[in-house]
Amino acid sequence: MFGALFTSQDVVSSAYAGVLVATFSTAILCFLGLSWVNEKWRAPVAMVGVAALASSLHYVGAASLWLTLQKASGGVRFSGWFTVHPLQVAAVYFYVTTLGKVPVGVFWRMSAAALLMVFSRYLGDAGFFNPTFGVLLSIGFWLYILGEMYFGAMTGLVRKASRPVRFGYFWIRLIFTIGWAIYPILHFVDVVIGTGQASGVIALYTLFDLVNLITPSLIVLAVAGQERY
Repeated sequence: MFGALFTSQDVVSSAYAGVLVATFSTAILCFLGLSWVNEKWRAPVAMVGVAALASSLHYVGAASLWLTLQKASGGVRFSGWFTVHPLQVAAVYFYVTTLGKVPVGVFWRMSAAALLMVFSRYLGDAGFFNPTFGVLLSIGFWLYILGEMYFGAMTGLVRKASRPVRFGYFWIRLIFTIGWAIYPILHFVDVVIGTGQASGVIALYTLFDLVNLITPSLIVLAVAGQERY
């Protein structure tokens, strides 16, 4: 049965396998990178490494469920996001603290907003309240995170940073702006419109997880490597 499902014709299996290998490899690379980056960069590098590892563990569960029952579950996906997204915004905070002092309130507000962003969609998906309301709440928390990244206390420090740090922050922020937009859109299609866990929706979720997680992780590692001297 697994051999029949795990073919190139089965888009979901192929997507799960690809992102599982990619996220696990990224986690290993980040953990190895801790040995060569400057001490002040270890916190953000460690956080993106743990986020990648958590995502790979989540995809182990998702792939097992699909290969066994040929079904997907939003609950499995949310179990990964509850860890991954707060870790990613925390990594951004510690990325900027390498440049100077950032109020700790920024860390708590962004981390809480990331957690509530996921939790809002989860409550809508689970039927605890109207799924459209869940999507709108999620968008509100996401926009708050972007507000901190574009207009908050971190931006002043980034403007004075070296070119690699500014360039890395620009691309991470752009990914959080464009890449993260796909989550409420797909959730609306999946839950509100009611397409369910269709193969195309699952593949798109997985593709954007790949972009939204691995790319920022590698950016943080690359910038940390350039700033070690």
